[in-house]
Amino acid sequence: MRKACLLCALLLAACTPGPPGPPGPYGGAAPSSVPMASPGQDAAGKQFAAPPYGQAALYFFNPTNAGPVIKVVVNGQEIGLLGTGTWMRAEFAPGERTVRCWGADSSSAISVFLMPGEIRFFEIQMVPGQRACSVMEASPDDGRSGVLMGGRAFQGQ
Repeated sequence: MRKACLLCALLLAACTPGPPGPPGPYGGAAPSSVPMASPGQDAAGKQFAAPPYGQAALYFFNPTNAGPVIKVVVNGQEIGLLGTGTWMRAEFAPGERTVRCWGADSSSAISVFLMPGEIRFFEIQMVPGQRACSVMEASPDDGRSGVLMGGRAFQGQ
């Protein structure tokens, strides 16, 4: 009887999964963090003020709660890094612009034409399990909501 119980215990132990290993490069479900701007800068950006005369304002936000840090680049100029639940704002002269994200070993981009006085929003994310980051223009309502729910990432310019 003891041998049968011992055999059952060993079989159960063999079927029990072990502790989780380190997450893979794309499958980890951990939030990412980046240096954050001051509370005053966060509050100021959430006022959605008009851009300086003759320019357009672009907001970039990452609404996810898990995923890697993502680099945001506009026309080859690095704007900054987005972690999960973060956002940034930058102003640009009117004209054609390419908004690009870089995450892990991938990039994605869209082209937009900016008009003076515009405020536009771009959702930038890389969901765990996906191999590529994505850039999508968001509606003003969705963009404002994404910014208000996040914290402002530091932009070391």
